[in-house]
Amino acid sequence: MRTLYIRELTVWSVGSFAQLLHIDDGKSAQCIETLCARDVLRVYRDNQADASGSPRNNQGHLKYRFDYVGLALVDECCLIVYPKYLPCLDNPAQPDEKLQQSMRQIFRVLRRYGRGQSDVTAAEESASTENSIAIVLMLLEMYGEYGVYTNYVKALADNGAGDISWERTIAANLPYFVNGRPIYFDYKTVVNNQDNTDFVMRLHRAALTECSGFMQQTGLAAVLGIDEVWLTSETTEDFGDIDYVIYRLEQERATQFVTWKQDVIDLLINYVINGTSATWQKTPFFLGKSDFEQVWEAACKVAFNDALNRKLYELEPALDKKFATKKDSKLIDIISWPQWSVPIYDGGSCEEKYCEKVKTLRPDTVLIHRDAEGSSTFVILDAKYRTPQFGNKATGQPGVEEVTKQFLYQSAYREFILAHKYQRVFNAFLIPSAENEIKHVARVRFPGVIATEEPPFTNVVETYALPAEMIFAAYLRGSSLDNEKLLAVLGD
Repeated sequence: MRTLYIRELTVWSVGSFAQLLHIDDGKSAQCIETLCARDVLRVYRDNQADASGSPRNNQGHLKYRFDYVGLALVDECCLIVYPKYLPCLDNPAQPDEKLQQSMRQIFRVLRRYGRGQSDVTAAEESASTENSIAIVLMLLEMYGEYGVYTNYVKALADNGAGDISWERTIAANLPYFVNGRPIYFDYKTVVNNQDNTDFVMRLHRAALTECSGFMQQTGLAAVLGIDEVWLTSETTEDFGDIDYVIYRLEQERATQFVTWKQDVIDLLINYVINGTSATWQKTPFFLGKSDFEQVWEAACKVAFNDALNRKLYELEPALDKKFATKKDSKLIDIISWPQWSVPIYDGGSCEEKYCEKVKTLRPDTVLIHRDAEGSSTFVILDAKYRTPQFGNKATGQPGVEEVTKQFLYQSAYREFILAHKYQRVFNAFLIPSAENEIKHVARVRFPGVIATEEPPFTNVVETYALPAEMIFAAYLRGSSLDNEKLLAVLGD
């Protein structure tokens, strides 16, 4: 299996893609069609491109762009699409160690993000052969988190370390009496022993060993940073035909009430249905996002300890009386919304009938910070998955609507900020970078349109390039960064 590293947003024709994969144009068109169906590739619209055709028609005119970050396994070729903020690779077949390390981290991020989404959810789509490798990945991930499926049987032991069974102790042993009180020198204890003959446990071990072997043979283990697992010499075929194995698994499922064990049984059922590793290598598999900005936004929320969904009394123990009745409301909920109404004319008078609430402003991340001296900062952050260039001309920067919304966010929280006497409002765009340090790259004002503000409010929106590796590491840990140090850097 060939592994190729391709940069996000690179543009390909059927011919150039065929050269990359070392295949003919017909097979290239089929691959492109498969990739387009999963939004890995999208038709690139420029002045020469006819966007109305299919990959098999007008091949000389259509171009396609990788609007995707992640892994695509298609036609026995593993395509690794790396983010646009990473440096461009000269040879797609020879990535440097730094790029490989970055992608291993990104795959861990994608897998964590996917647990709460539907991108690679084996439980939802696992009946399809196309998702066999997703089942393999889920089995290995759950093993890393929970270990092997086990059942335990209770037994009695003499003078063991478990809980004493007084009923059995009194029935089996004679007491020694001291001052009329019975004393037992020997006692029976209850111990839980692992049932090493358990059918599901043995099947789980066999499946995990097979999954690991497949990932090692294809090279996906190295790409995804998955350790080798070898637990048994048994194979899943040793447990009988598919119908019998499914029957035993369904029996166990009916009596199992532990959620993760139920999930493992469901995965094992689909695992035995979906064939062998020889079949998996010929079926497409995708682990990634066509809108990677959602992943960047989610990571920034964790890294900056987003407060939007926290209740007001948690943020401000001494709530101002204006907000005392809203103490159980979330910070996001106190933003007002556009009020639409319908005029109703009755004779010479006109009344308004108000419509239901509509969507309103929603910042990406709000961080509330207090330093050791008690000074408080209200921080409004917007994660932008962009790679802008700033010089005599700005290119790739956030647009007018995005800039305007950043100023509107502080207006939306104006009353809350003033009531609780925040000393400063900080407003910034956050973009990813491959650097090791935070860099202040630009700032934007909107004079003549956005009214000039007095402190504590700000008249600028800053733009900072953050090391993506640092943000993703915080996301994987599930913990925020050191906000005090961070704000000291951002505030310079």
